[in-house]
Amino acid sequence: MICCFSVKAGGSTVFYQPLLRDQQLSAEQWLYILTRAQQQGMTALALQWGQHGEVAFFDPQGPSSALLGALQQLQIPVWLGLYADPDYFKQMQSAEPQKQLYFKQQLKLSLQVRRHWLNVLKQLPLQLQGWYLPMELNDTDFTSASYLQWLSGELTGLDGLLEKPLAISLFYNGQLPAKKWLAAAHQLQSQTLQLWVQDGAGAALISEAKRQDFLQLLPCNVPLIREQFRQNSRAGEVFQARALTDAERQTQNNSCHPIIDFELRYMPAAAGLLPLVDQVEPAKTSLKP
Repeated sequence: MICCFSVKAGGSTVFYQPLLRDQQLSAEQWLYILTRAQQQGMTALALQWGQHGEVAFFDPQGPSSALLGALQQLQIPVWLGLYADPDYFKQMQSAEPQKQLYFKQQLKLSLQVRRHWLNVLKQLPLQLQGWYLPMELNDTDFTSASYLQWLSGELTGLDGLLEKPLAISLFYNGQLPAKKWLAAAHQLQSQTLQLWVQDGAGAALISEAKRQDFLQLLPCNVPLIREQFRQNSRAGEVFQARALTDAERQTQNNSCHPIIDFELRYMPAAAGLLPLVDQVEPAKTSLKP
């Protein structure tokens, strides 16, 4: 069974993916969005990254300054994202030795972003709940026993460096039997690492039947990322998706898992304020903007 710290029960943590397209929002608009999200059940906000490529979202005078001020004013607990490389998934297709070097480099960059966040927190006392490592894991990380063992050691090695829990997301793409995938995920557990598993409903990488079979096997103590979008672009195209309809929201599966919703821009609280489309910046990760 996968073990982890539970996210707060009785509501949901909500992801927000910081994007430059959102920087025009004022502090008042962010207060409106976040207050509505709280009214609709949000108990904490998880910023997916603090830096994306060369763009820093941790800067109090940067593109997310109005959001950070609103989070402080409303005293909303936050998970602060670390470093995300736009080429992460492409680089992770390398041969194992290169993949290991690259992963270690990304961990180093994430720790640098954490230091920036710690400086920010001295000026802007946000309610830090934990750190989010935006390096999503999937079946391709679990197929090699040697790489899985190495990966477990790298993540466990962060235990003594962090004063708060660290979370990382995982998704299942059907390349492994579900039980083997879960056994591999179990190998990654540590005292401070939370494993957040994507439900796969929005990206639809596997059949609905296979997805449901996987979710049936997922232990109830594992936080589940509930995708609040449905992809309507094809493979190879710039990612596009729509928000769930009211009917689709009402028919989302009841779950025994702690819930994390992905993401804020697809939720009613942000309707009409956080744009779904950016003609310049394509999607960067499997947790889709």
